[in-house]
Amino acid sequence: MTSLRVLYAPRDIAGQPSTWARGMRALGVHAEVWSFGEPAFGIVPDRVWDADRLLAEPEYRWQVLDHAVRNFDVFHFQYGRSLLNAHEPLLPALWDLPLLRSLGKKVFMHWHGSDVRLRSVHMEREPDSYLKDAVVDEVRIHAMVEIARRHSDRMFVSTPGLLDYVPDAELVPLAIDAEAWRTERGPEPRVPVVVHLPSKRATKGSHLVDAALAPLHEEGVVEYRPLSGLSHSQVKAEFARADMIVDSLTIGDHGMVSVEGMACGAIAIAHVHERNRARVPGCPVVEAVGADLGDVVRRLAGDPDERARLRAESVAWVHKRHDLGTVARQLLDAYREPPVKVVADRPDWPVVEGRGRITALEAELSRLRQALGRQGDRAATVPPRSVRDRIEDNPRVHLLVRRLDGARKRARVKLVKMGALRKRS
Repeated sequence: MTSLRVLYAPRDIAGQPSTWARGMRALGVHAEVWSFGEPAFGIVPDRVWDADRLLAEPEYRWQVLDHAVRNFDVFHFQYGRSLLNAHEPLLPALWDLPLLRSLGKKVFMHWHGSDVRLRSVHMEREPDSYLKDAVVDEVRIHAMVEIARRHSDRMFVSTPGLLDYVPDAELVPLAIDAEAWRTERGPEPRVPVVVHLPSKRATKGSHLVDAALAPLHEEGVVEYRPLSGLSHSQVKAEFARADMIVDSLTIGDHGMVSVEGMACGAIAIAHVHERNRARVPGCPVVEAVGADLGDVVRRLAGDPDERARLRAESVAWVHKRHDLGTVARQLLDAYREPPVKVVADRPDWPVVEGRGRITALEAELSRLRQALGRQGDRAATVPPRSVRDRIEDNPRVHLLVRRLDGARKRARVKLVKMGALRKRS
């Protein structure tokens, strides 16, 4: 039993903080998950704070900070964001980390993916990199990691590949309630079901998956089911009937989809770079890239004995490495470590808005100027600022307009319902 009180904020990234909190509570630790703004994918945190009020009302931000400081000992932040920095227009990024440390709090930063991946590094190692056409502000990423490194007790990463970008972080495996996802499996089917459920199609290489598996579906080798936009319960139902699940082909790491699939007894297929496989020996995720995915799936479809072996190995792997109890104990050990002394090697705060951001803005300005061109015989001018632009410059007015717009929409819904009731009567 411990007296620690743990806060996970400011977002419930992929439902991981909620899972950690359940594991912590099972260990006798008080843990809560806060979300600034409504969470996605039907996730239900312990507390949701109004993101618009955080932006517009300093008193509201103070209420959040005061409540957090009074009620928690450990602050475990996500995705390069802290308790209030994303909603503070005047102070620098992650400004509250040293404040919390000065108040005797433990502070941890957890990196999850695109918050730390550097395009220059990723492109060298991944020929199908999802960052190929992306604009990544690497100066900003370096600065954010440097601030977190200097002012956190420890940093965590959620997948092995992220150690390429934050080598001094601790790898915390993706957590899942393994028993809750367990699925009873019957005999190996003649035509296996293959599911692809990306959070973002462009990020996961879905065009490569479709190109490889659509022909196999037409041949009757597999039943291919590309899915999207499902609730948490729907995902569990689909994974329970899936025989194979294709995760990302363009990142070099497997993600939560692979873990959930393996917990259900499905076979996970993804591209996992050999550097990352070496960091977690024995990982049962089947290797595939876009060029050979069709051959990999065809081979597995024709080998029911191999599928049965991989199913058993995958379930055992998830229970051993990814179960929420195992991950919670790892985190609790970190929370109990003595505080780390902050050593600043320079007095200035790193600049977060780096050259990458400036380059992207300059490119956008150039594109807009070119698009405007010339109108007849006179030079085109930049359009005047719109009413929306002027409203968004004033956070309080912006908040009022959003509230009025919400009230208008709710009134419209009520009118529609009343009209429907009149028609029935």
